[in-house]
Amino acid sequence: MLIVTTDHLPGYEIRQLIGEVVWSEPRTSNPFREGVKNIRGGDYDPKAPENLTRWRMDAVVRLGEEARRLGANAVVGMRFDCRRAGETWVEICAYGTAVIAAQLPVPPPRPDTPVIAAETAQAGPIKHEPAGVAAPASAPEQGTSLETPTPRD
Repeated sequence: MLIVTTDHLPGYEIRQLIGEVVWSEPRTSNPFREGVKNIRGGDYDPKAPENLTRWRMDAVVRLGEEARRLGANAVVGMRFDCRRAGETWVEICAYGTAVIAAQLPVPPPRPDTPVIAAETAQAGPIKHEPAGVAAPASAPEQGTSLETPTPRD
């Protein structure tokens, strides 16, 4: 399931708009029970950031499951909301737009596109010749300076 905060999916075409998808994740506002504070001394638990991130990720996973149940394969425009729901609960809400998206074929590179050295590192050295000019058939194969003999005085 592809879930993004953007409204568009580069490299994909949105074929069908299914509609809004929402997942509301209730959490207790007790910081000790939720693992945000330590019971010993009331200090913040060093794992608090992990716990808070996990709550959001749980909401995103459930949002994706709900979108899949509706027949979607992606969610665009995903956002979060958070609010107190009474004295003992907090609501973490993830929402977005469920869509059916199809990946577009990757076009072949244009002939005038520059070659990036990292892409050709596996393919071997690149021969640099001016466009439209070929080396004469009688030209010797050029090596590196290490292979070229140097006369000694």
